Parts: sequence; structure tokens; C-alpha cells
Amino acid sequence: MNVLSASGPGSEQSVPHLHFHVAPRWSDDAFSTWPARRSRHRMAGDPVARLADAMAAARVR
Repeated sequence: MNVLSASGPGSEQSVPHLHFHVAPRWSDDAFSTWPARRSRHRMAGDPVARLADAMAAARVR
């Protein structure tokens, strides 16, 4: 099973809301959610450190 988030600024929603897709999977379904090529978008700095900082800031609130 894959749980995919379709929320946030890049989700192309007409009305912003929390949105997930739950997709059943089978070993022979030939479906892939992994990107076929690398994104042209790059993150500045260390993505792991940025995630850790964001999680720590959210925990303090």
C-alpha cells in the first residue's frame, strides 16, 4: 500500500486542504510512485538539518 500526500502549495488544489491518496499495491502491478528522473529543484543547505530544525521548532510550539 502507498499513502501519498497531495497537500500544500505544489498540489494544484483549488481549495487548500489536507489530502491523501491510499493506493493498494500488488507485487505485479507495474506501478511506480518513484520519479523517473531527478527533479530540477534543488534545496539550499543540508536538507536533513533543515528537516531536523523544522521538527524541533514545531515541537517547541
